Amino acid sequence: MALDLKNQKSLKVIGLPQVDMKRRIDIRQDNPLVAFIGMSALFLEQVTHEFKRIEYQDANPELLNRCLELIRSGIKEQLSKQGYIVKDLPMTYWQAQMAYRKKDIRLKDVDALLNVQVKRFGYFTGSPFKPYRPGVVLAADLISTKGREQLSSHVYNVGFNADDLSLFVMDLNYVTTIPIANQKYSYRNFNILMSHAKQSAAGLVSVMRVAAKSVTDDLKKHVERTDLVSK
Repeated sequence: MALDLKNQKSLKVIGLPQVDMKRRIDIRQDNPLVAFIGMSALFLEQVTHEFKRIEYQDANPELLNRCLELIRSGIKEQLSKQGYIVKDLPMTYWQAQMAYRKKDIRLKDVDALLNVQVKRFGYFTGSPFKPYRPGVVLAADLISTKGREQLSSHVYNVGFNADDLSLFVMDLNYVTTIPIANQKYSYRNFNILMSHAKQSAAGLVSVMRVAAKSVTDDLKKHVERTDLVSK
């Protein structure tokens, strides 16, 4: 749902709460056949996912915090350029809504809250026969503070192969896919990914930058969508 012209004209101050995200970078290789094998195979696959995630995180211990800061600063910078006043809020979206109702000074003059939820972030492949690719799936909802009206709502898939994503698993109804033209950060298997663990961090930084721009593009008075990205 796009932000209509009437709301764009009246919207001046946007509050930016904390990004809603599990404190993790996922490294996943799904196997469609697991569902037919049984619960033991599913459990083993989950253990494998966790092992890979921890190994990658140990190789890039500061990467998650860097990417979270990047998407916040990117959103704030772009919205400021578009003429909005952006207030950093050191609280969750729901805490911010409650703070507004309690007339917290930090929410003074805030017209709407931008609720950003990261549904998946990391390197992912939907099959043992496909490469690991960097990507992020996130939802961005702009909600008015006064009436809690949904002013804008979008879901973005930056980088992942759309055919590999299960919207049911991520509790989503739709997603707009933004492909990455440059396949530099594509790894045939986990061992190759780990042998380039430090270099691969740039792939996740790149998709976060694109995600921040995609969110803010949809709040412009004259929308300019990002359909193709090349590093």
